[in-house]
Amino acid sequence: MKKLILLHGALGDATLFQPLEEVLKKDFKCYSFNFSGHGKKPFNEEGFAIEVFADELKAFINANKLKGADVFGYSMGGYVALYLASLKPDLMGKITTLGTKFSWTPESAEHEVEKLNPELIAEKVPAYAQSLADRHGKKEWKNVVWQTAGMMMELGDEPILTPGVLATISNKVIILLGEDDNMVSKEESEATAKALQHGSFKVIANTPHPIERISPSQIAREL
Repeated sequence: MKKLILLHGALGDATLFQPLEEVLKKDFKCYSFNFSGHGKKPFNEEGFAIEVFADELKAFINANKLKGADVFGYSMGGYVALYLASLKPDLMGKITTLGTKFSWTPESAEHEVEKLNPELIAEKVPAYAQSLADRHGKKEWKNVVWQTAGMMMELGDEPILTPGVLATISNKVIILLGEDDNMVSKEESEATAKALQHGSFKVIANTPHPIERISPSQIAREL
């Protein structure tokens, strides 16, 4: 049975993959974990950044003897996987990303960060605030939001996956984008696929950005 590593997105955790794992279990042995700071996992002393999460993914692969396994990275998880692939091309097999934002500029980062004020989230969207508290901890969820905002601002100032870096990635990569994704553009996803050595791009119909609102069977078909 093929092995598949599932990587969650920003503000998410591995539990969000449970419905998908149920659908995939006939075809894949799935592995998932929480990046530091997520899902009540302690923050990493090295920081809260793509580079740190990539190190954690590398350690997870080595600890579980998953060298060569395929990877599905949702949103931030896709960015982490591709960054690691640029450093360690033989560590992973095929990489599939969904809803991963690649075009980071100071302006795009600022636009995303506007939505990441935990005090406003608690006031305006209390149900979402409660879900974040349940996921990351009552005392830590606001810190996770602030740290995510800071990471995005850093990406805006200095993107990691530049066209030059993408061109070094030799893995087969499939870039998936939901038709109704309001965070990621078709243009940036297509440009990323073209910059990769073995990249392809596909739009999934009637699909928004939040993974909680995407049909697990729809993702499974693409995998």
